[in-house]
Amino acid sequence: MGALSEEDQRAPAPVDRTDPLDGESRAGRSAVRQAKLRPAVNPAYLLPRPRLHALLEGAVDAPLTLVVAPAGSGKTSLLRSWAAETRHPLAWLTIDEDDRDPAQFWRAVLAALEGIAPQAAASTTDLLHRPQLLLEAVGALLDDLEARDYPPRVLVIDDLDVLDEVEPVVSSLSHFVQHLPAWLHVVVASRRTPPLPVHRLRARGQLGEVYFPELRFSFEEATAMLARLAPSLDPDVVAEVATRAGGWAASIQLAALGARSAQARGRRYLPSQDDERLHLADYVWHEVLVNERPDVVDVLLATAVVKHVDPDLARRLADRTDAVDLLALAEQRGLFLTRTEPHGFEMHDLVRETLLAVLAERSPERLAELHAQAAAWHEAHGQTASALDHWVRAERPREALRLLAAQAPALYDSGQESTIQRTIAALPDAVIADGVDAMMEFAWCHLLVDRRRFAALVDGLGRLVRDDLDVDPVWGARMEVLESVAATLRGHWDDGASLARSALESLGESWWLDPLGQFAWNVIARDVALSERWDDAGHEAREIIRALSVTPERRIALEGSRALGEALSGHPDDALRLVAGARHATAHGSMTILRTEALTAEAIARRELGDAATALPILLELSEARIEPGPHCQLLAHLELTQARLADGDLEGAESAFGRATELVEVEMPGPGARTRLGRIGTLLSLAAGDLDAAYAWSGQVVDPFWTGMVAARLHLAAGDLGGAADALKTAEPGCVRHRVLQGLLQFRVAGSAPEAEAHLLDAVRLAASHGLVETVAAEGPDVLEAIERLAWHAPQHWLDRLRRVGPAETAVSTPLGLVEELTERELEVLRMLPSRLTLREIADELFITINTLKFHLKVIYRKLDCTSRAEAAEVARTVTGLRRTVQPPSTRRRWTS
Repeated sequence: MGALSEEDQRAPAPVDRTDPLDGESRAGRSAVRQAKLRPAVNPAYLLPRPRLHALLEGAVDAPLTLVVAPAGSGKTSLLRSWAAETRHPLAWLTIDEDDRDPAQFWRAVLAALEGIAPQAAASTTDLLHRPQLLLEAVGALLDDLEARDYPPRVLVIDDLDVLDEVEPVVSSLSHFVQHLPAWLHVVVASRRTPPLPVHRLRARGQLGEVYFPELRFSFEEATAMLARLAPSLDPDVVAEVATRAGGWAASIQLAALGARSAQARGRRYLPSQDDERLHLADYVWHEVLVNERPDVVDVLLATAVVKHVDPDLARRLADRTDAVDLLALAEQRGLFLTRTEPHGFEMHDLVRETLLAVLAERSPERLAELHAQAAAWHEAHGQTASALDHWVRAERPREALRLLAAQAPALYDSGQESTIQRTIAALPDAVIADGVDAMMEFAWCHLLVDRRRFAALVDGLGRLVRDDLDVDPVWGARMEVLESVAATLRGHWDDGASLARSALESLGESWWLDPLGQFAWNVIARDVALSERWDDAGHEAREIIRALSVTPERRIALEGSRALGEALSGHPDDALRLVAGARHATAHGSMTILRTEALTAEAIARRELGDAATALPILLELSEARIEPGPHCQLLAHLELTQARLADGDLEGAESAFGRATELVEVEMPGPGARTRLGRIGTLLSLAAGDLDAAYAWSGQVVDPFWTGMVAARLHLAAGDLGGAADALKTAEPGCVRHRVLQGLLQFRVAGSAPEAEAHLLDAVRLAASHGLVETVAAEGPDVLEAIERLAWHAPQHWLDRLRRVGPAETAVSTPLGLVEELTERELEVLRMLPSRLTLREIADELFITINTLKFHLKVIYRKLDCTSRAEAAEVARTVTGLRRTVQPPSTRRRWTS
């Protein structure tokens, strides 16, 4: 076993003992640097240490094995040599700073696992694009791995200490290692004990451990290692160094290099009396590198600004065509450099830090320029996160802002939200205020991570631009785009569309070439969708689709708004077709807003079609999620849940969901578009509660060509004024299929004669049936449903069947005992736990569901058992023995919805 530290000498392992990967798997791995996915080959001069191989081979019989020791102890060297010899199929992942983004970390884990569990990423990748579903993504991965029947296989994660302070990574990895399938063993190398449930796993006998005392070189091993590295060293000096090294691998190697340097200068090597670990920086510079070739040292200095040294990047940083040859020479001489690709390298972190400190002290200008060159290279090669970091370190924040503004959507959609926030925090005030263009870019960068801050910045910038009479027309148009987005976020949907159209007019035919102008048509599309005017065959929709055909990415993003528009306007089947297409599009290039709008459309469409079992979990998920650029989706979810609770007769649940919608509108979306939608549902809720005064108050918020008349008609009906309701309906201007169905159903209720009423009802039923509208009809209540039954021979049977399933059920007369058998398996699991002393949150944790999902199940259970409280339901549970339980397959997945 070798003597170098765990960060040393990474080079590709040529032996491939993994299953062949298909094209999709290879595509998944390509998003992660391949050098991270295989162990380097230890140099030939490293000392074999069979005792450690045997120790590690035994330790990995446990589900989790920790290899924990300080830097320079030989952790990674041990794992490399063991990986080359172990009989187990093995996957490798080396952690670096890029993995501080939780989604990036798990993408890297998935890429590594593809080598030993092909297609493991299939059920997980989509979930990683939504940060709030990180644990569900890990659960999906565990379920996939659990279903496989493999002989023992090993995943090695090296340098985990880089992520110790990243809580989402720590918590998700803790969940992962506690629920590993029997065939998978995880080995973690770290400089310190990682914040994982170590004590719990140790108590269960599920932990293997290797620490510094095991890794420590014995006196014999240390002397043998010194003999290999410095064969001409005097035996007495060898003994002294071996004794003083304390078993620390890096100290042994540093001493050997120091001896070689002294010998080159023609003097006898005398070990320092100071502990090398306390003076490592001085030792590296003054003892190791002082007598090396100047050109080698200069290349090491130049490339120290990057952790992973690509050959082309090395030549650029060193400004030498022979840079790669000099790095190879440094690697051959054991200068803490590792070959990670056929021509790539990686430097030991401690040595790299030393060289950077030297550069910062002696030539800060050169250090800044090297970072700038590294930034430009990484940007040109599509490595945005690394480029941003180097632009900041180069003290070129304006370049960082420029790149961030251009790449923020891509970073956000790839789960690197923390990279955006980290870069924003690093930008100095002087750069932010450096002209209108910089202020616009700065505001734009906030859209996806902090919508309140974005809107505030746009407000301030708008006042500044309006006061500047000489502002460039292009910048004025861009300002209007920013204002249109801010207006839409605040619920001013119509104003947002007007501003976007004004911007497009100013930009002219080249709007699609402008980085902000590209988004204008998407703002217009969102207004049409949310205003329930979307019609694929209509002028507005065709204009939007035709315009966006010249910008493929914005055209793909349109599919979310388009699906939402179809769902809201009364075309649920078309909406689901578009959702399927959007899901296919995001599988190849995730777009968070598209994904969120498509999910919202799916929930609305499925509920409309009578599939509440599928719709409600989606709505619950959306109501809990805060997608910064998509508050309209969260508002729609709250309001759909309000209506769903009303349909179930759960007035308390409806009021709770509506309260959250009200808070969202009052605090963040006070615009008339959002207030109109809130007022519509508030009127319905108040009428259901018998509070006519509150209903009138909510109706005052409704300002819409159709809904103003509809809400007024409902109020007149509630007051028994059929004539006033009929007059109000005449003022309603329907803009879509759903509007016409609703108008017909209310016209049936206010008609002056039976034939007139029947004619209105037949028109509404035929239109609803032809478009699959079920919930819209069922929500009108038992009078309408009874009338439809009398005309049933006019309606398609399949539509009637669905309508009957979602209509109000007859009151059950069975005893509670009889009703127990009608509970679902999940409801039975909840019922069994009600007599316990667990709180609702603790019950939710035991069942791996959210507290809101548990409350939803409780509402259903209370209804089925004819109970009104947990105490009553618990009493029923106590009186019923042998509640039916089916055997469930083993699962480790945390299900956040049920």
